[in-house]
Amino acid sequence: MYKQDAFAGGEVPAVPGTVPQRSRLRNFLARPRVRAILREPLTHFLLFGILIFLVAHGIEARSKRYTIDVGPADVTRIVNSFEQQYGSEPDPVQIRTMIDNYIREEIYLREGLALGLDKNDEIVRRRVAQKYDFLQQDMAVPREPAEAQLRGFYASHRADFKLPERRSFDQVYFSIDQRGEDAARSLAEIALAKLDRGEKAAGDEFPGPPVVSNLSQEEANRLFGGDSFAPHVFKAPQGRWTGPLRSGFGWHLVRVSQIEPSRARSFDEARGDVRLAWIEADRQARNRVAYDELRRRYTINGADRP
Repeated sequence: MYKQDAFAGGEVPAVPGTVPQRSRLRNFLARPRVRAILREPLTHFLLFGILIFLVAHGIEARSKRYTIDVGPADVTRIVNSFEQQYGSEPDPVQIRTMIDNYIREEIYLREGLALGLDKNDEIVRRRVAQKYDFLQQDMAVPREPAEAQLRGFYASHRADFKLPERRSFDQVYFSIDQRGEDAARSLAEIALAKLDRGEKAAGDEFPGPPVVSNLSQEEANRLFGGDSFAPHVFKAPQGRWTGPLRSGFGWHLVRVSQIEPSRARSFDEARGDVRLAWIEADRQARNRVAYDELRRRYTINGADRP
């Protein structure tokens, strides 16, 4: 016995002892009980209903695939994003342009997903994971700590609530924008020698305050920039000119005039900061628990870890 090969156009021998699929189906439909069921009007009704459902489902899916709803909430979100970025309200033309851009982005996204462009893309994977992480964190409603919890947290993290050392200092500044790197440093070294002899020395006008008062090291780092300026200021001796020190602006000579040592705060002084720190620690702990519960749903293969 031979059967036609639909692809090659030739004939191939059938496997002995097997019944072709068409023959099996024909034999099944020829059974009296099956033929009786197929003649029933109810069967016709059910088959027709299934056909209508499949067609309607396909049409609905296609309709949703090519439908983009831009509602008031979407417009509000677009406008708010513009205001946060530029600090002003967009005009009607800008709003229309942003809505058109949103629609274009949504169309490109759907077409890209339909082509599977999101598969095996490290950037897309990371962005989706980050978005889920943010969503999970937003779902965790902050809890208010009890008094005993606050005091216990303060006792175990007392060092975190110390007041930092603060310093005030005078400065003579030399701008690298006006003079260049090498010239500004050389002038600072000459000025330091004068100051050490008790003479006066003038520099350039600093864009910030000439006399800096009561700054912590972190605040000094934010104000002056650079990697080494603030650490050197907070190691400098009091009452003596030191430098030249490089900041994000140029070269400085610094004389520390006042030092307020770091000190521990009492619980009552630090209560507000203790509460915020407890809420953040509690949020992180609950996020870890949520992740552990989520991970237990998965079987991880090939991730041998100590």
